[in-house]
Amino acid sequence: MWGLYLHIPFCPTRCVYCDFYSQSDLSLQSSFVEALCRELEIYHDRATWATPPRTIYLGGGTPSSLPLPLLERLMQQIRSLWRLDKTIEITIEANPEDVSPEWANGVALLGFNRISLGVQSWSDETLRFLHRRHSAAQAERAVNYIRQAGIHNVSIDLIFALPEGYERDWTESLAHALALPVTHFSAYGLTYERGTRLDRMRERREVIPSSEETYVTQYYALVAACQKAGFTHYELSNWALPGFASQHNSAYWAGTPYLGLGPSAHSYMSGHRWWDVSDIHLYIERLQEDQLPIADEEWLSPTELYEECVMLGLRTSRGIDLRRAELQVEPIMDRATPWLDQGLLILTDDDHLRLTHDGLIWCDRICAALC
Repeated sequence: MWGLYLHIPFCPTRCVYCDFYSQSDLSLQSSFVEALCRELEIYHDRATWATPPRTIYLGGGTPSSLPLPLLERLMQQIRSLWRLDKTIEITIEANPEDVSPEWANGVALLGFNRISLGVQSWSDETLRFLHRRHSAAQAERAVNYIRQAGIHNVSIDLIFALPEGYERDWTESLAHALALPVTHFSAYGLTYERGTRLDRMRERREVIPSSEETYVTQYYALVAACQKAGFTHYELSNWALPGFASQHNSAYWAGTPYLGLGPSAHSYMSGHRWWDVSDIHLYIERLQEDQLPIADEEWLSPTELYEECVMLGLRTSRGIDLRRAELQVEPIMDRATPWLDQGLLILTDDDHLRLTHDGLIWCDRICAALC
């Protein structure tokens, strides 16, 4: 069992907070898709990846910036290499401004059955600050177009803990999101990644980050509102209606192998991690020469495998499976005892160590203590 991730690196504009690899030269899209099709073919010819993937996820970047004919070329290549199960989850990330009735109907015909929509906020003022290209009205229309095309598995991304002056929009954004016919939410506190425009704005004091108190208050308001609306909190930043948890991301958190293709994409198999070059020109050039565009690789040590198992498991509602072999190299229960005593961790009857409601906000600190 494995998942296929394809990184589509095109973004007409860059959001102020984004540190993912992307570039804006859309004239490279056709050459890129041909290179990606060749990379798919090379890996398919290796025994490890010969069986069909269990999930497919197109992320970015902005996958919805690819014209429908190029998405069709990509899906045709995948289906020519693997016989996909009829129930496979196939996700594409989309920006609301790219979603029209024609686009929604087109991706539905190509087999996409889950859309992850980058809404981020329902405030037009906040969207302009974040350098998002859509409006709140466009985001709402996008949800409706997707549903009308027969795709009912719709996820939206939201950002909380915005800088001072913008954080007041969170309650309104959350209420608006919960009123829509969506099946899944992903919500993240705004981070100031080094090298981003947002971080430079912080350094120049053009923005003031939200307080820790605001972060905690808004996060727990989200937890309570989603629970009241019937959403299951299955991962620290993710909520789903019953039956609509992301299969692809859930496999990541369980340590399932995945193949990531496209510039900067990472792959993982049994403690071995490798990643592609973060340069679209070099990526295309290498594949035109029938060479895999691998930038580097690493083999995780027993301690690193332990740490990864703790970090990924603790984020999920199921928690850390103490029976996993990776956890036998460190005295995890000795380290967990203080947090159990404080009521921030709980040990379940089936030998899982998981966060309590009060422990959710302490996840990073508890993870560091366990490692």
